[in-house]
This record gives sequence, C-alpha cells and structure tokens, in this order.
Amino acid sequence: MKFDQNSKVGDLLANDAAKAVVDKHLPGFSTNPMTGMAGGFSLSQLAAFPQAGVSAETLALIVADLAAIE
Repeated sequence: MKFDQNSKVGDLLANDAAKAVVDKHLPGFSTNPMTGMAGGFSLSQLAAFPQAGVSAETLALIVADLAAIE
C-alpha cells in the first residue's frame, strides 16, 4: 500500500512502517490518546488544524518519508 498526504491517519497507524514515520516527525503521535479521534482524517486534513501542530514543512517531510515505504 502506498501512503501520501491523502492517507487516513488510521491507516497510517495500522502500518508499522508508516507509524514509525509519523512518530519520527511527530514524537508520541501514535500513543497520544487524542489521536484515535483523528483516525478518519487524512494526513493533510489533520495538518489543516492548528491544534494538531503539523507545519507545512513537517507534512512535506512526512509525505516524503511515506513515499519511500514499499
């Protein structure tokens, strides 16, 4: 499965490699109790919420690393 900015947070967290990428750039994201509520959002939708704390630069880094997952 290929991952990108349109991938759902729940799908990212269900895949060990994708979860590691997200946690690399957003430490503790996968273990944050609030993350469960974001499962249906795409990565780019989540980044649009200022409360999520995902800058455009961080989103770009996550997407680049996700693209490298086979």
